Amino acid sequence: MIKLSRSRWLALVIAAIVAVDWITKALVQQRLPLYDRRPLIEGLLSFMHTMNTGISWGFLKDLPPGLRMPIIALLTLVGIGVAVWMMWDTHDRWQQIAGALVLGGALGNLGDRLVNGGVTDFIYVHFFPYIFNFADISITIGGVILAARMLLDRPGGDASAPTHA
Repeated sequence: MIKLSRSRWLALVIAAIVAVDWITKALVQQRLPLYDRRPLIEGLLSFMHTMNTGISWGFLKDLPPGLRMPIIALLTLVGIGVAVWMMWDTHDRWQQIAGALVLGGALGNLGDRLVNGGVTDFIYVHFFPYIFNFADISITIGGVILAARMLLDRPGGDASAPTHA
C-alpha cells in the first residue's frame, strides 16, 4: 500500500471534491433543462437545475455584471487564500481537513463561475429555502468543522485548565 504525506492526502481530497462537483454539475447541465425539476423523494428532495450568478443564497446577484464578477472573484480569492493559510499554518488535522473541504468547494464553484458565468445549483431540499450543489456542501461541512474545532478547543491549549468556574 502506498503511504501518502499529509499534503498529498489533502491535495487528493481537494481534487476529489472539485472532480465530484464538476461531474455532478455537468450531468445536471446535460440532462436537466434549466429550471426543470426532477423529484427524487416526493415532497422532500428534488434535483432542480438553477444558475446562481451571485454568491451564497443569491447575495450580490443583482449587481451589474461588470461590478459583480470582480467583487465575487476577489471574495473567492480571499476565501481560497484563507483556506490555504488554514491548512498550511497548523498541525491540527481537523483544521487541515476543514481547509481542504472549503478550498475544494471554493475551487469547484470558481471553475463553474468562470466557465458558465454563474454557479450551477441543483440540490433542492423542499423544507430548505435555497438550492445548492456539492461544492456548497463541502464548504459548509468545512466551516462547521472549523467552527466546532474553534469552540471546543481550550484557550491556551492547556489540558489541565479548568473548563468552568
